Amino acid sequence: MPNATVLYNTEAMGAETVRVNWASHVPRFEQVKQIIRQFISENGLKPGDPLPSEREWARRLKVSQMTINRALKELEREGVVTRLVGRGTFVLNTTSRPATSIRHLLTLVFPLAGITEVAEQNIYYGPILQGAQYAFAELGCSVQFWKMGFEQLSQLPPEGLSQRAFLFFAPMEEALPTLRSWWEAGVPFVVIGASWRDVEIPCVDTDNFNAALKVVDFLYGLGHRRIAFVIGSRRLPNARDRWEGFIAGVKRYNLHVPEDWLIESSASASLTKDAAQQIRSILKSRRRPTAIFAGGYYLAAETLQIVKELGLKVPADISLVGFDDPPSAGYLDPPLTTVRQPLAELGRRGVFKLMGILEGRQEPLVEYLATELIVRASTATPAGN
Repeated sequence: MPNATVLYNTEAMGAETVRVNWASHVPRFEQVKQIIRQFISENGLKPGDPLPSEREWARRLKVSQMTINRALKELEREGVVTRLVGRGTFVLNTTSRPATSIRHLLTLVFPLAGITEVAEQNIYYGPILQGAQYAFAELGCSVQFWKMGFEQLSQLPPEGLSQRAFLFFAPMEEALPTLRSWWEAGVPFVVIGASWRDVEIPCVDTDNFNAALKVVDFLYGLGHRRIAFVIGSRRLPNARDRWEGFIAGVKRYNLHVPEDWLIESSASASLTKDAAQQIRSILKSRRRPTAIFAGGYYLAAETLQIVKELGLKVPADISLVGFDDPPSAGYLDPPLTTVRQPLAELGRRGVFKLMGILEGRQEPLVEYLATELIVRASTATPAGN
């Protein structure tokens, strides 16, 4: 039976003590969940004690009531609170997961050793790392980890692998044999940001194939029939999947895409000189594409610069779509239409999957997260259409 009244420190949820970080890549509803858990703990609330209303939480934390509602729904699903129609929200369970320490040495593995020093500032790895760190805090885990490049794994003694757990960030195609052999040998790990549809190893990935397919759907819907594609090296599985998704979209609409309109940079995230020259060449041709889909943020930004250098305008002459949505994407000239990945959630889900493996839980090995197409001013109906 819920208690009628309870005295608690309302200042504990004031703007001076807790706040939602709008600049964080951690979803706001997840931050609200943690704030409510902290509020319950710091006020010593017991099962049956009432919580402030959704409206009061929204006012104090300066977020929408919809965000509060989602956080409370998640907490209800997790058994922390119960919500009674017409009466409010009440504490259901105050038993929290005890702080634990992973008994394995956690190792974060990046494609190249050079990435480890700048990962937190990277527009791709930074949000994933934030999501992973938030998940460890949510689970009450105390962790210490190493960062290393994939090429450094050979330095690890094989007998020591059983004492380690690994999170592999966006490994390249050539990593697959090692990953398969380790999984078969019982080494605990999860791959984040890469997957192989015919290989049974634990992965959490963006659905890159369908993301690219939907971009073709979008451009076709605007009236574009001449679409070029720019992608980084297909040594990276996400680039491979975006390439295959684009080709599937082209086949769906029976579009003719000349071979030189399929531009692959040998670099993973930027244009090489050869790739940049190929873009200039097709844009100078008499029958140029009306739209370009660049399968990476920096690829899109560099393509935009080339378009401007040639005296062409976006989107009047060329529509442009990118992939990934850092804050700067909305401030390009023009603001970029792009695919937004749930990067923080990738990191979060990767940690939960790794914990499930360490705890012996049976879960699907591969998990795909949906993307969102953010439509801005860099795309329009082609001229004369």
